[in-house]
Amino acid sequence: MANHLAPLALAALAILPGQAFALEDSYLPADKIPYVVEAPDQPQRLGPLWGERAKGPAGTLLKVPGNWRAPVHAHTADYRAVVIKGLWAHWQVQGGEATKVELPPGSYWTQKADEMHDDACLSETECVILLINDTPYETYLPK
Repeated sequence: MANHLAPLALAALAILPGQAFALEDSYLPADKIPYVVEAPDQPQRLGPLWGERAKGPAGTLLKVPGNWRAPVHAHTADYRAVVIKGLWAHWQVQGGEATKVELPPGSYWTQKADEMHDDACLSETECVILLINDTPYETYLPK
């Protein structure tokens, strides 16, 4: 199973800024990632890999159940994302119109700060997404 993740790891390395790399070796086995609740009454879980996303550069795994759709939302920072597991969909909401893009494992997208958008896990099984931000990052709903 790990062999099919190698291209994803290489893709992640290609999109990471140089300053985000640690100066020493570090390891975090998948079963030791400390997933936490992102929002009360929501099923998504966040697994920090490096940095603290609310404070600056960070890499975070987002894990959601299959057939789950997020409410329309935005973030305080630009981010880059790679689909690790599941079939993801991303809607860029502009002027009341939404354009849905389906993203299978290995897919990559970017999202600008403060732009409302929507996301969903279209697969029956859970989705796992790698989120990468360079500046402080928080999620918020429309007012």
